[in-house]
Amino acid sequence: MIESRQKFRKLVDEFLSTSFEFYPSRAARMGVHAYDGRVEDYHPETVSEYLRRLREISRQVEAIPPQELSPLERYEADLIRWRVGREEFYWKEFREQERNPIAYIDLLDVSGYLKRAYAPVEERLAALVRHLREVPRVLDLARHLLRPPLPLPVVETSLEVYGGYYRFLQELPALLPPAPEGLQREVQDACTSALDVLKGFLAFLEEERGRATGQFAIGEQLFTRMLKFEELVDTPIEELLAKGEEILQRNLEAVRQVAARLSPGKDPREVMASLAKNHPPRERLLEEAREILVRLRQFLLDHPIVTLPTEELPLVAETPPYDRWAFAMMDTVGPFEERATESYYYITLPEEDWLPEVQEAWLTKFDRSTLEAVSIHEVYPGHYLHLLSLRNVQTPLARAFHSYAFVEGWAHYCEEMLLEQGYGAGNLSLRLGQLSEALLRDVRYLVAIRMHTRGMSLQEATQAFMEYAYMEELPARKEAFRGSFDPMYMNYLLGKLLILELREDYARRRGERFSLRDFHDRLLSLGAPPLPLARKHLQREGD
Repeated sequence: MIESRQKFRKLVDEFLSTSFEFYPSRAARMGVHAYDGRVEDYHPETVSEYLRRLREISRQVEAIPPQELSPLERYEADLIRWRVGREEFYWKEFREQERNPIAYIDLLDVSGYLKRAYAPVEERLAALVRHLREVPRVLDLARHLLRPPLPLPVVETSLEVYGGYYRFLQELPALLPPAPEGLQREVQDACTSALDVLKGFLAFLEEERGRATGQFAIGEQLFTRMLKFEELVDTPIEELLAKGEEILQRNLEAVRQVAARLSPGKDPREVMASLAKNHPPRERLLEEAREILVRLRQFLLDHPIVTLPTEELPLVAETPPYDRWAFAMMDTVGPFEERATESYYYITLPEEDWLPEVQEAWLTKFDRSTLEAVSIHEVYPGHYLHLLSLRNVQTPLARAFHSYAFVEGWAHYCEEMLLEQGYGAGNLSLRLGQLSEALLRDVRYLVAIRMHTRGMSLQEATQAFMEYAYMEELPARKEAFRGSFDPMYMNYLLGKLLILELREDYARRRGERFSLRDFHDRLLSLGAPPLPLARKHLQREGD
C-alpha cells in the first residue's frame, strides 16, 4: 500500500507538471512563476504529444487499486480521470482554436507582470519582454489554425477584443513602474514589434468579416458531448430545456409579484425600467461598488454562512481594454501565488466616446440594486471568496483544474442564497435586482441550448434577452453574440441548480447535524470540480 501511494504521488506531480508545461501562461497566471514569459504552443504535433502523456499517466493511475489510496487520493484520481477526458474531447472534437480567434487572447495577457508585485520589477519586466516577443508566433499560429469562413458574431467580437488589446499595448510603456532605462527600452521595442504584428492580425480579421458566415451553432451531438466531458452531465437536451423554461417562468412570476408590491398597478417592465434609471453616474460607479463590498463583507462576518479566507477587500478598477466584452469580472490572485495578494474587481464603464444615449443604455445594467447583486456574484460570497479559498485546498490538482459550472454556478447561487439569509432585510429593490440577474442567467441557459441545438438566430436570441431579461438592445445584442462563441455560458444556471440539488441531498443526509456554513465550507474545500464529482465525494462525508 505504501508503495502504491508513493507511486500515486509521483503520478499526481507528473500530471500537474505536464499540464503546466502545455499551458505555461495559464500556470503563470495561477502563480507558478517558473513559467513566466512562456506561452502555449498549439501546433497539432505538440497537442498530440501532450494528450499521449496524459493518457499514459491516466493508464498508470488506473492500474493502482482504489482501496490502496486514501479518500483524498481517490478524489485526486477522479480529477485526473475527468481532466484527461475533458482534454481529449476539447482538442480532438471541440476544436475551438479552429473557429474562435478569442481562444488565443488569454495567451497574450501580460497584465499580471504589471499589476502584481510578486517579484522584483526587473524580474517581472524581463518576463514581460519574453512574453511580448511571443506575440508574433501566437498570432501567426492563430492564422494558421483558424479555418475560414469564421462565424460573423465571433469575428466582430474578436475585432473588439483584439482592438482593445492593441490599445492596451499602445498604453503599456506608460504604465511601467520605475525600472532601468535599458529594460524600459526593451519593453518599448517588444511592444512596437507586437503592435506591428497585431495590426496585421486585425487586418486579417477585417478580411474575415467580409467573408464570414452566419453559421455558428455547434450542433446537438457536440453540445451534448461538451456537457458530458466538461461537466460530467448527461441530461437529455429536452429535459434541460424543460427545466430552464420552468425556472424562467418561476422568476418572471416572482418579478411580477415584487414589481406589484413596489409600484402597484404598473407593468413589471415599467418598474424594471424605472429601477434601471437609478444608477450611479459613470464617474461614481467604481466608488459605489467599493461601498457595496464593505457592506457585503460585514454581513458575512456577522452571519454563519461561509468562512472568509481573508478580510482583505479586492481593488475595484475599470476593466482593461482587452476584456471589455464582459460587464463585470473578478481577477483574483492565483491559487499558487506565494507573495502577491492583489485581486481586482473589474467593472466595464461605458466608453467616453460613445454617444450619450448609448452610454446611458449601458449604465442601465448597473442600477444600484443590480450592482449590488453583481457584486454578490463577483466578490462576496461569489468568485472572490471562492477563488481565494482555492489557496487552502489540500490537493494542488483541485487548485489547478476548475469546472465552469462550479465556478459560475457557485457565484450565481450566492446571489439568491445571500438574500434568503437576510441580506438586504427584505429590500424589494434589491430582490428585483437579484431577480434581474437571475433572468439574465435563465435566458443565457435557454438561448445557449437553442442557438446551438435548435436553430435560434442571433436576432431571436437578442429579442429573448430584451423580452425576458428586460435588457436594452445594445447589452442584449452583446449577450447574444457571447452565446454564439461561449455555448457553456448556460453553466451559470446549470451550476446553480446542481448546487441546490446537492445542498438538499446533503441536508437530508446530515439531518439535525446540517448547517449551511458546514455545507459551504465542505463544498469549497473540494476546489471547483464538476458538480457530479463533488456530489460523489460529499455523499461520503454526508454519510
